[in-house]
Amino acid sequence: MLKKYFVILVISVCLQPLVAKAQMADSIKNYIDSAIGILQQNSIYAARVNWPAMKEAVHQKAAGAKTKAETFGALTLAFTALGDKHAAYYHYDDMFRLPDTLLDNRYDDSIKAAWKRGPGLFEQMIGDFAYINVPFMGVTKQEDIDRNANWLYEAVSKLAANGPKGWIIDLRRNAGGNIRPMMAGLAMFFNDGVLGYCIDRDGKASDETAVKEGHFLIDGAIQAAIHNKIVGVQHAKVAVLVGPGTASSGEGVAAIFKQRQHTMLFGEATAGRGNATEGFVFNNDQSYFLISTAYLGDKNKKALPEYVVPHEIINANNAFSSLHADHVVRAVINWLQK
Repeated sequence: MLKKYFVILVISVCLQPLVAKAQMADSIKNYIDSAIGILQQNSIYAARVNWPAMKEAVHQKAAGAKTKAETFGALTLAFTALGDKHAAYYHYDDMFRLPDTLLDNRYDDSIKAAWKRGPGLFEQMIGDFAYINVPFMGVTKQEDIDRNANWLYEAVSKLAANGPKGWIIDLRRNAGGNIRPMMAGLAMFFNDGVLGYCIDRDGKASDETAVKEGHFLIDGAIQAAIHNKIVGVQHAKVAVLVGPGTASSGEGVAAIFKQRQHTMLFGEATAGRGNATEGFVFNNDQSYFLISTAYLGDKNKKALPEYVVPHEIINANNAFSSLHADHVVRAVINWLQK
């Protein structure tokens, strides 16, 4: 009797992993596999991950899941493995981003205070030089893109009426959003021609950005309707300010200006989010991956680093509330005066 009991116990223990795996319904397994497939097929960082091993690890972690909502923790394993700090994962009422302590520690008190005041547009003359900050523009509807583009364009126009001897474009507080209204509002600084591309993980170029007759274009299509165009300032001397608060589309603007003649970038290296993201909605609109799908590329279709490093590094506390005391602004004015 004891021997029979022991045999039954051994069989029971050995079958436990099989029973646990069997508990996962096919619908849950298929959902997990399709979600992992989105990451594997589209992320520029997909080569970092051993996908067969990752899929097995996710299945094991989700073994007890009875609903798709209960797979969130398991799928964050695959999401985390990409190391995509520009990404976000939304799942029912849950949201996950990869933490970035190194970047968080780079923010000084001045920029934190400036962000609390909100993404306002601010322009002024500093002596003979025009200063304008380009804020975060998190808009997606065309009417909002047009409004933001004209908001920025008109601010530049007011400054241009003063005949400045040089320009300061401040991107240090620009955490991104949509590059279309930003570049449409700054198109007057560029000659007609190609500005850049997106480069996928296979090196294929797409989404050609360009300026034509003062309009910002993507693949030949005008991205914002500008109401009152001005004569361009393509030959003006321009200083662009960047730092850890410059991210995503803000880095895209910085990368475009870095290719421009008569331009210098000042400050610190940017946040390292300088790539193109794409959103993937699935699970009947209950789940959403925002992931990096392409690198930014220059006008020669060469992929650019995700950090934009300025021409002149200035590691100093910013003073957004008092530009005359701002060390970066003071260094820029010295350069503009030469």
